[in-house]
Amino acid sequence: MAWLFVERMISVKQSTIYGRPGIMNRTVIILIVIAMLAIGSKAMAQSASLTSSATIVTPIAATATAPLAFGTITKGQTSSVAATTGSAGAVTFSGNESDNITVPATATISTTSGAGAGMTVTIDRANLRGNTTTSGTGAVLNAASGSVTTALSSDAGGDAHNSDGLGQLYLTIGGSVAPAATQQRGSYSGTFTVSAAYSN
Repeated sequence: MAWLFVERMISVKQSTIYGRPGIMNRTVIILIVIAMLAIGSKAMAQSASLTSSATIVTPIAATATAPLAFGTITKGQTSSVAATTGSAGAVTFSGNESDNITVPATATISTTSGAGAGMTVTIDRANLRGNTTTSGTGAVLNAASGSVTTALSSDAGGDAHNSDGLGQLYLTIGGSVAPAATQQRGSYSGTFTVSAAYSN
């Protein structure tokens, strides 16, 4: 209400000098109103405090410890390797103890011979095996959907090294291959990537 009082006083003064409110009178009133609004907007300014946070994790380490080996196969016959056997492919993951990790699983592997012929290996994604110790065959990990989530071992469980803050997963991978009756003979090989990421 303070600015209304000022406006009224100025209007009376200008009427005394010029006889009636004129252009000068309206101009002065507008300037006063704007000034008051500007002061009011500064008085209403607010502030807020934000918090910054971060979580530090140990990078996941992955080590291939055994190849997926089918041995010698006769043309026209299917050969399978189970994840529970010594011929299964094997990878060891290490990271934050007891944390969950997600492991994507590829469906097939392309292999080639020295002569350039190709052959496809099919991964048994529904029957991967995961263990948190170095002994035993571990539990079935079903990655038929394309990936599987499981937990790393506790600090004392996986590698028997206490107080290092690390947990382990020992993953084994099986698969099958079905060479055609006309498959070119020779040694075939191929590579595939097995990775993991935290999913807590």
